[in-house]
Amino acid sequence: MKNILLASLVMTTLFSCTKSDTPPPPKDDSTLKSIVMYSPVLHIKEVVSFDYDQNSQIATLRRYGYDSSVNPAEIDSTVLSFTQTSAGSFPDSYDISFFVTNPSVTQTEHHWLAYDPQNRVSRDSVGVNNYNNYSTMHFTYDDWGNTTIEQLAGDPQVPGSYTTLLQIDTMYVQENNMFSDVGYTGVGTGLIHYISRNFSTDNNPVYNEAWSNSLGCLLNYNTLFDFRSKNLPSYMSYQDDSFNTIALNFVWTSDAAGRVISGIGTDTNTGLVGETYTFNY
Repeated sequence: MKNILLASLVMTTLFSCTKSDTPPPPKDDSTLKSIVMYSPVLHIKEVVSFDYDQNSQIATLRRYGYDSSVNPAEIDSTVLSFTQTSAGSFPDSYDISFFVTNPSVTQTEHHWLAYDPQNRVSRDSVGVNNYNNYSTMHFTYDDWGNTTIEQLAGDPQVPGSYTTLLQIDTMYVQENNMFSDVGYTGVGTGLIHYISRNFSTDNNPVYNEAWSNSLGCLLNYNTLFDFRSKNLPSYMSYQDDSFNTIALNFVWTSDAAGRVISGIGTDTNTGLVGETYTFNY
């Protein structure tokens, strides 16, 4: 999950109907089906597709990336599927698969989730995987809007062995918008990224108050699209581990129904289009 702005959700819904059954409700055209992001500067395209269950709960996240800046072009994808034991509840676990083409590798993990009394994720632990990664993430929330996520490595067969810090992120949220996110490696405390945002009044199409408050920081930790913020950014700067910085000003366009359908991010230094977004309903 390398890109800083994108992610995806997926699940199929099956309906059975007899003469005595209640017909399914009409399809809601306001439901977001996909997001397409394109960077003409980096020659990267990403597509995030969305499916929901019969209770309008997120069930799976799917993201596809295509990088034509290299030869041969690189394709990668992420599929994240949630498991919920009952309607209206938050997921107990999720499965995630990563696929990259250079080199060609597929990695799979099964994660268990735990929550605090406010239904916010408090722990995310890898239970099963195919490449010997048994990390766990601890989420801490303070009274000033900060969420701290510590990713630790250990051996599930050895109690108390989760002491090696792999990564630590701190996310600052105020008025339901994530203004900053800084990540460091646990070894050597090297910078992974620093993201800073200002916000518009345009509504974020993927924001859902209950879901975002519960799982938004988990999805942002995986550098997916910003599921935590209520609004879309008017400005964003991103600094990577080599201290390269990209800063963009955003303008968003809505349709007659008030749904955001597209956006353009202009590079503050060059004036060129750095990113474009298309939202499909």
